Amino acid sequence: MTAGSKIDNGCKICGGIDLEIFAHTARCVNCKVLLFWPYPKSDERLISDGEGKVWTPQAALEWYSISSFLNHGNFTQMLRFTVSESFKDKSLNILDYGGGGGQFALVCRSHFPKASVYITDISDEALLDEWKPMNRQIPFNNFAADGTRFDFIFLNDVFEHVSDPQFVLRQLASKLKENGKIFIDTPKQFWVFPVLKLISSSLYKKLLSGTVSESHLQIWSKNSFERVVMDSGLSIAKYRETSEYTMPAYFYLRNMGITNPFTKMLGTLFYRNARYLAKNKIQCVLATE
Repeated sequence: MTAGSKIDNGCKICGGIDLEIFAHTARCVNCKVLLFWPYPKSDERLISDGEGKVWTPQAALEWYSISSFLNHGNFTQMLRFTVSESFKDKSLNILDYGGGGGQFALVCRSHFPKASVYITDISDEALLDEWKPMNRQIPFNNFAADGTRFDFIFLNDVFEHVSDPQFVLRQLASKLKENGKIFIDTPKQFWVFPVLKLISSSLYKKLLSGTVSESHLQIWSKNSFERVVMDSGLSIAKYRETSEYTMPAYFYLRNMGITNPFTKMLGTLFYRNARYLAKNKIQCVLATE
C-alpha cells in the first residue's frame, strides 16, 4: 500500500510545514488532516504485525461477530450509494480492497448475484473460512502484477490505514475497467475534535488514543481528502458526509480508555443519537478523469 516514499517534517498530504503537534498526532494547519505522528515511512509494520498476522482465527471470528450486524447494514448502504440497481443482472468484477474477513462479498453477491467479488488485503490471513467461498482472493504481494480489471473497487474503512494514500489511489485507478468507479468510506474529523481540544486536553487525548494510531494513520478533513483525490488524477462523482459506526458504543469507549461512569454514560448517549449529532464519515465515489 505504499510506494516507499519518505516524510520528513511536513504534512504527508499537502506538504505543508505548519503542523500542530499534540500527543501522538499532528494536525496540518493548511489542509486540516489529522495525522499519526511521527508518520511511518512505509507499511512494513502493518505487513509484519497487522491484525491478520497476530489474531487467531477464533479471535478474528469473534471480532467480526460483534461488528457483523452493523457491517451488513453499512455494506448495503455503500453498495446502493455506488452501484445502480440497473446492474443487478450484470456480470461485474468487484474488488474489496483491504477487505479483511471477507463479509462484504456476502452482501455484495446478494445484491448482484452475477458479480465476481475479489478480495485483497495486506494480511492475506485475515480472510475467514466462513466467508472465503464468496471471495476470489488475490494475494497482496501479487496484486500489483495481477491483470484483473474491475468495474467497481470498494475501500471500506481502509483509506485511513494506508501510509501513501496517493499511491494507493493511482494504483487502484490503473485497475479499473473503462468507466469504472472507486468507492471510499473513511473517518473524518467533526465538531467533537475541536470542542474537546478546547475544553479538556485530557478528554481530547483519550479521543485521539481511540481514533489515531500506527494502524489508523489519518483522520481526514474534506479539504485534505479532496486534495489527495485531485493529486491522484481522479475526480469526485458523488460525495456525502454521514454518521456510521462499525462497533457498539462500549468498544469505542474502551479504546479511548473512558472509565468514569458519568463520562461513559454521556458517551453512550452520544453514540445512540450520533445520527443526529455527528457526521463522522466521508463516503465518496471516484471516477477517472
